[in-house]
Amino acid sequence: MFYIGVLGFVATAIGISIGGLLTMLLRRFQQGIATIYALCTGLILGLVFLEIVPESINLGGWTIFILGIVTGSLIFLLIHQTYNRVTTITHNSSKDLFMHTGCLLALSISIHNFPMGIAFGSSQHTEISDSILQTLILHNIPEGIAMFTPLLLAGLGIYELLLFTCIVSLPVGIGAVLGSIVGMDYPALWAFIISLAVGIMIMVTLKEIFYEALRHSSMVYSLLISGVGALIIGMYLKTI
Repeated sequence: MFYIGVLGFVATAIGISIGGLLTMLLRRFQQGIATIYALCTGLILGLVFLEIVPESINLGGWTIFILGIVTGSLIFLLIHQTYNRVTTITHNSSKDLFMHTGCLLALSISIHNFPMGIAFGSSQHTEISDSILQTLILHNIPEGIAMFTPLLLAGLGIYELLLFTCIVSLPVGIGAVLGSIVGMDYPALWAFIISLAVGIMIMVTLKEIFYEALRHSSMVYSLLISGVGALIIGMYLKTI
């Protein structure tokens, strides 16, 4: 039972880490912060609307999806107000903003990863178990890119990045153990959790990431690069 949890945790950590490594490589070729953030916007929104949203609607229907989106948006606003009262000690306001964005993305990814762990754990004795394990790795690569981009810009070191990797991977391990016990008998609940994560991710992306792209570039350029990011993630999702 606990073996499936460790396996889910490790698979997720591998995917997130690959995304982090790709982010480090991409930073060497970036033409400015606007490009990074606009590209990141496209990657996240593409992932959300092409994969996570259909997943939630298929599980629980439109009513639960809308309820989860609204709840997630309200949670984001509450967290945003609370976080703004907390001073992140980096001695740099720009890095504080990147840290803020990275933390909110880590939270939303962690929430979304929990029902994914449930699905993996409940399928451990089925033919699709290996497929879900592979999906866990590949699915978390773009999420790793999205999360590591602001964290790297905040100046975090390798140990802090490893800590964030563990934080977003742990819900998969916990969910896998729970899924092996109770299975997928509560699809409406898992659909609500996924939709809640979607609400947080959309708000973070638009208010924190895309807003930063607009601050450093034009609307046309930001939308163009975001479109490129969405196209990249769409092509990527077709291959997995």
